[in-house]
Amino acid sequence: MNLKKIPFPQHILPLLILFLYSVSCCFGTENSDNHKDIRSKINKGISLYKQGRNNEALPYLEDAINIGIMSPDVHYAAGEIYYARNELNKAIKHWEISQKHSPSEAIRSKVAKAKKELKLDEKLSDKISCNFVLKYDQDDTYSSELVLHSLVNAYNELAYDFGWYKNSEFTVILYSNEDFANILDVPSWAAAIYDGKIRIPFQYASLNIEDLESIIRHELTHALLHRISGNNVPTWLHEGIAQYKDGVNDSAVRDVLREAVIDNTLIPISNLKKGFVNLKDAARVKVAYAESLVFVEYLINNYGFYTILEILNNFNNYPSIDELFTSVYSLDLKQLEIGWIEDLRLEIME
Repeated sequence: MNLKKIPFPQHILPLLILFLYSVSCCFGTENSDNHKDIRSKINKGISLYKQGRNNEALPYLEDAINIGIMSPDVHYAAGEIYYARNELNKAIKHWEISQKHSPSEAIRSKVAKAKKELKLDEKLSDKISCNFVLKYDQDDTYSSELVLHSLVNAYNELAYDFGWYKNSEFTVILYSNEDFANILDVPSWAAAIYDGKIRIPFQYASLNIEDLESIIRHELTHALLHRISGNNVPTWLHEGIAQYKDGVNDSAVRDVLREAVIDNTLIPISNLKKGFVNLKDAARVKVAYAESLVFVEYLINNYGFYTILEILNNFNNYPSIDELFTSVYSLDLKQLEIGWIEDLRLEIME
């Protein structure tokens, strides 16, 4: 059979090319818009997480995960949020996915710690009151009541001082001394810790009421600072404000600082951004805590507590801590530190 060649109409060709180009552009634009939308959700979720706004961050992270996006950062942040909520199985799942795609010793340690906690968590009882979920051994009911009462009182005072009126829930765990040491791997000098949850060993829950309330105010201050300012607050500011609010007499702290000034062993404030548990020398740990408290006291005494609130409420609005401090004090952090050290030296000479 002979096939007759049918000529293609030349006047149709430009129209066909234009049609095909427009279709490809439409599909390309749609894919590009979807990609931008996904990236926007990821960035928004991680940004909110870094600001400590976990309840707002999680829906963005979950949306990205549910559409099949594989991002170790997204799974890591989701794990952190679920961990803070004490949803340990979900936290472990997300951290393990993050670890699989971006191995990290820090994440491996978090998974191992969470698995230890999960075993203990199954044996603990819960008390729920106002803003707290208290987890405790059912054989220690008296301590749990005492701690819960102190938590509620401390929260009411601190929330007022910091102007914090949002509905918040905090997990607090009472540990045996053995579990506190084994699960958390904390230094011997730690009386209690806040790492997204407030953790108190039984030995401190049985202290006299004033000492117990001081420990609770200290750790609860850490928890509130995290809710107010997110994850980027330097350790010296965290510890300085927590000590300022815990009500412990600072005379011993000033003795430590006086000796450090005389021996010229002060630690630059800029070197105190990270956790003090990394300072192996107990003497250096004491200096770090002393500097944090007394520097914060210097800022409050000279500029007012309201400036601390301004710093905390604007922590995520500035690209650097120096720009933030300059906007509040008209001096950068180094200049403030120089003024503080001059005051310390004058105080010692008196």
